[in-house]
Amino acid sequence: MTEDSGSIDGAAGDAADDRLAALEAEWRADGTPFARATVVRREPPVSAAVGDQALVTPEGELEGWIGGAACAQDTVIEAGQRALSTGEPVLIGLAPDPDDVDRPGLEAHPMTCHSGGTLEVFVEPVVPTPGLLIIGRSPAARRLARLAETVGMGVTIVDPEGDRHGNAAVVTSTEPADIAAAAADARYVVVASMGAYDARGVAAGVLIDAPYIALIASGERAATVFERAADHLGDDADVEAITDRVTAPAGIDIGAKTPDDIAVSVLAELVERRRRTDTAIGEAPAIDDSTADDAVDPVCGMTIDPEGAAATIEHDGATYYFCCQGCADTFEAAPADYLQEA
Repeated sequence: MTEDSGSIDGAAGDAADDRLAALEAEWRADGTPFARATVVRREPPVSAAVGDQALVTPEGELEGWIGGAACAQDTVIEAGQRALSTGEPVLIGLAPDPDDVDRPGLEAHPMTCHSGGTLEVFVEPVVPTPGLLIIGRSPAARRLARLAETVGMGVTIVDPEGDRHGNAAVVTSTEPADIAAAAADARYVVVASMGAYDARGVAAGVLIDAPYIALIASGERAATVFERAADHLGDDADVEAITDRVTAPAGIDIGAKTPDDIAVSVLAELVERRRRTDTAIGEAPAIDDSTADDAVDPVCGMTIDPEGAAATIEHDGATYYFCCQGCADTFEAAPADYLQEA
């Protein structure tokens, strides 16, 4: 392939496209955030073509093809990590003279590759919607399905009657294998059939290998459910391992009594788990104002000018900027809640 031949051609190009599509599907299913970089303009002799794509991880790894030169890749990686941090897409341009591509809405960079050429790349953050599987048609299950949609979760609910539950996808089978096949990308599983098919729901969560499985049940009833779930899973199933994997009773202890109370307590636990384990939009590390123009309020996610910040707080040797005193007070009360875990 010559330097001006564009992207990889033929069967090799198709294979590369298929691999990238498979990788994106895998990351979406796992709930892994990434940035997608797409070449939208090029002038020779850069070795990329319009439509070429690459994916950038939060750790700065690049998969795909946006030109073979490391100088261009490094710029795209930096833009991808920044897009994930701020939650905002960015259009970047690289040219031997950045003024040739500089315009409103585009971030211009020098093309330092020896071969020269011009490249424009659109970089967008992709934070997959976390999948929630709810087992059951109980009042608490129905309330939870509605509430979960309000915090951006994609909901699948198991309801043998096939009723509609807002925008949730509905599975009518209660067989663990069928449930697992229909909701294979669920990261959270809440079993709320109130005894109707709890054991099958727990078994489905284990088959999915969901990071979080919870059961709305008393501790005494939960023990029986776990034994029955092991029966559904077969001879190799370990009741003790199932017990360790499942949160029971589900939800944060708020003294819940009614179905609405129970749904709220479970949703609160889901949000807490999501904040603790996901790479969330807006939860950027502190930005050094000597090297960056903008900062991100770690509480509300707003992008702000450090010089115009309503409040600042020094924490662990870093400066954090806030859009208002309210956000600053909230952060100061519990900074660990708003910082990415190492």
